[in-house]
Amino acid sequence: MKTVDLQFGEFQFYPEVIIGKIKEGIHFDMSKNQELVQVAIEHYGLDFPLSYISLRENDYSIDPLVHTNNSKFKNLCGIAIVEKRLQGSSTASLESKFFKPGKLLAFQDVEEAIVWSNKEVSQRVIDINTGLSLN
Repeated sequence: MKTVDLQFGEFQFYPEVIIGKIKEGIHFDMSKNQELVQVAIEHYGLDFPLSYISLRENDYSIDPLVHTNNSKFKNLCGIAIVEKRLQGSSTASLESKFFKPGKLLAFQDVEEAIVWSNKEVSQRVIDINTGLSLN
């Protein structure tokens, strides 16, 4: 596992999953997303299947168009949002409309998010190995 500290958050890079925690008061916009994407590409390469888990422990805002932009990465298999506060699920529901259908889900438990994320990556690997080109 590798930890990367950026000005806007801390990110842990595991073999198939990035777990990120954005800092309090940040507005996560396209430029911050691009910085994180660049670090991920440097770590994994462009064609490596992975998922992202967002630990929503701090109050911050996100430009939902970030998800539209990230939809173009076919090997970004899923985004799991872990938020224990009840209001978080409505935000995740809105955000999911900007990403691949069924591939951005909210969880209240990080372990459940990890299991789901690993399943999404495993399915993508199967699709690649069988020649399917799914988004």
